[in-house]
Amino acid sequence: MSLMYRGITYNPTQAAVEMSEEVIGRYRGAVATRHLAKNAKADHAQGLKYRGAWVR
Repeated sequence: MSLMYRGITYNPTQAAVEMSEEVIGRYRGAVATRHLAKNAKADHAQGLKYRGAWVR
């Protein structure tokens, strides 16, 4: 599939994230679910400074 943005054509890429679905309960008779990424990594930026304060 080819897309166009401001006159430039490009092919979109798909993220390689595996998702799992977890049932968390019921709301008004319907099953409530949430999607969780299986292989997501939460990297924390080191040395990040915001408005003069170092972020831990």
